[in-house]
Amino acid sequence: MKAIHPNLINFSAFEIAGLFSNKVIISHTGIVHTTRTNCCTCEKVCNYNGSSNKGKHILSKSSNAFFRKGQQYCSICDKTIQVENEWLDGIIGSLNQFIVSQVLSLSEQLSEEEIVNHLKKTMSIKISKSTIHKIVDKSNDEFENIEFEYEIKDHFYGYDEQYLTIDGKRAYRLVFFDLKENKIIYEKIHYHFSKKILKQILAEVFGDKIPKGFVVDMRLEYPSAFKEVFGRKIKLQFCVFHLNKLILKEYQESLKVGKKVKWSLMDYYNLYLLFNIFYNRNFELKRLKKLMEHFKQFKANLTIEKVKFYVHKYKINCKTVEKQKQEMIEIMEKKLMKSFRRILHDKKNIRRRRKETLPIRSTESAKKIFARIYGEIALFPKELRKRIERIKENFEYFIASEGEILTNNKLEGFFGSTLKKFRKKGRKSLLSFSALLKRKRAKQEGKKYFRKFTVFDLAQIFAVLGLFDG
Repeated sequence: MKAIHPNLINFSAFEIAGLFSNKVIISHTGIVHTTRTNCCTCEKVCNYNGSSNKGKHILSKSSNAFFRKGQQYCSICDKTIQVENEWLDGIIGSLNQFIVSQVLSLSEQLSEEEIVNHLKKTMSIKISKSTIHKIVDKSNDEFENIEFEYEIKDHFYGYDEQYLTIDGKRAYRLVFFDLKENKIIYEKIHYHFSKKILKQILAEVFGDKIPKGFVVDMRLEYPSAFKEVFGRKIKLQFCVFHLNKLILKEYQESLKVGKKVKWSLMDYYNLYLLFNIFYNRNFELKRLKKLMEHFKQFKANLTIEKVKFYVHKYKINCKTVEKQKQEMIEIMEKKLMKSFRRILHDKKNIRRRRKETLPIRSTESAKKIFARIYGEIALFPKELRKRIERIKENFEYFIASEGEILTNNKLEGFFGSTLKKFRKKGRKSLLSFSALLKRKRAKQEGKKYFRKFTVFDLAQIFAVLGLFDG
């Protein structure tokens, strides 16, 4: 048998691939042999006898490289012996793991079709969509049986549910989230959901442990369900973020004229009065007061000469002076509202850079501010009066955490990021979505679900492929 020996061209590949140990011999025909073995029957040294397979592997189509495992023959016993080849098995295993790691890593962001195209464009790796599908499906099956450990602590836990359509059916994604440690402790998909099922899940997840409390949205059945499991003293904090979203939505509905929403500075001010109940929004209210005063002075000082100036500047087409004046007043108010929104945007960016949040009001401060608002309830649109009445009825649930935590924003952010991936990649099965959730949780907890390859690992793989090319 003629073997391939190291030379100036392939020396680096031999060294990287670990072929200087003489435990592996590669023939000129591309067959990988081990050293000659002894026959297990007669104990005579066997002869090399071709290969046991064609050596196709996961990258053969891409690299035109084939690994053929050598076999040996005992002439005395007249039998062929299949010899173990740890080196070749290791190389093939590494190739498979490399592709699996690439596919699973990319599957967090891309669809199967997009993974095929990405591997082809970036690495010239040709793999069929069916192979990608098999890799992902196998990983999904493995993740289906993985359970994560958790410990119930004296913290506030966020709870929320999300409505999905999977396999054409309505599904419910239920999550419990440790808001202090930013950690999911329970996350499952259910096709049926009710107060009874929620109570069963609470008992399953928390057992005989009673946490400090829960942050939930404002569904009326939550208080009774949680209290029946944990007792009447359990703290239930209604999410103020949900409340403020509802306030904004209802205010917009009250201001609709046809399909347009017509805001005014006074509407902005009244809106932020409501936002100011549980969070300190004095900064925004003071800014709005100044803008409203500026607007008042502008209207008072708007003479005919100034109207003519603004008509030319803003190309106002109204014919009468009175209509021109009214049009200019509307333009100025819009400009002032736009400047307020810009102030809000800049203020929000500053908080993000400093990793700050809105200051939370004390319980007593929130009570006093709400009492003033309730005393002036007639100033608000009809839709908002109903919302203010509901806040009064459930006020204790909005201050239950005593300012420790008011929102489920961390949980909402987690929901949003995973659901976006789910929809983008067009997953249709419960199994694939469950696996996506568990992969994200494994990543969050630092658990590996695919092998990470070093530069040396990759160099070894591609050096071997180079030896067998062609």
